[in-house]
Amino acid sequence: MYRKPKKLEYGDHIGIIVPSSPIREPFRSDGLARIRQMGFVPVEVPRPLANNYIVAKSPEENALDIEAMFFDPSIKAIWAARGGYGSNLTLPLLSRIKVAESKIVIGSSDVSYLLWYLLDHCRMVVFYGPMAYSTLAEDRVDTARLFGVLTGENHELLVPGTVLRGGDARASVTGGCLSNFVSLLGTPYRPVTEGRILLLEDTGERIHRLDRMLWQCSVAGVLDNIKGLILGQFPGCFRDKHERDYFLSRVEMYLEGIDIPVIYDAPLGHAGRVHTCPLGIPAVIDTRRYEGLVFEETAVI
Repeated sequence: MYRKPKKLEYGDHIGIIVPSSPIREPFRSDGLARIRQMGFVPVEVPRPLANNYIVAKSPEENALDIEAMFFDPSIKAIWAARGGYGSNLTLPLLSRIKVAESKIVIGSSDVSYLLWYLLDHCRMVVFYGPMAYSTLAEDRVDTARLFGVLTGENHELLVPGTVLRGGDARASVTGGCLSNFVSLLGTPYRPVTEGRILLLEDTGERIHRLDRMLWQCSVAGVLDNIKGLILGQFPGCFRDKHERDYFLSRVEMYLEGIDIPVIYDAPLGHAGRVHTCPLGIPAVIDTRRYEGLVFEETAVI
């Protein structure tokens, strides 16, 4: 079982961490404003605008920031500012953090690394969703659904999509950014995928690079024991519909002999209108009833 965090209420404090690339204005100010508009109080880590060239802060600073957010009782949720690069560097330092109580943790893209660690090593339900200083700041978020997920008001959550292969599955969801995912194959931090519905999405990767990563997932045995596959929208990856259709045909090729349902075009991660997907609670794919992925229970308590 995975530990569900407590639901958010109006006025709760949300900690903002910067585990990846440097933060920029006006995205920071816009993100803070949108969090306040949702009825929450943002609390930034110290020195959020630090810039260590390719990362906002050092791995040691990020580990201390994350630890402080978990141990501060006034912080009810932890929200990643943006993606880019750098969360992987913090992974070896996270084992020292003893998470006594689950909290809502939201992120995507490069922050997939942090989510997978908390999911698999701390047995926490986490949330693959918008970034505070990028997708949220740019108003590319379904905020009504996001608010419903975080407050527990959505008793049944549908992440829409299009059916590529029919069927049904019931399992918890894992996964996230494809390029981050394959970078962990062969490491102690490889996400647990056996018996789960796997989510894969990315942005700006040309079709040959996507195919290479799918090939790697295939030969590494990742696809052999999953219950279902959810594919994102992959913005900036295809020049036209023909390239997208070819990519989908390659997905089917790599799944030859593997009888699982597949949903594509799910609005997750780098999508144009981002939904929020809980990782660690049961979800349902039933292509006879739903066009997408359904969560029949709340992700918070």
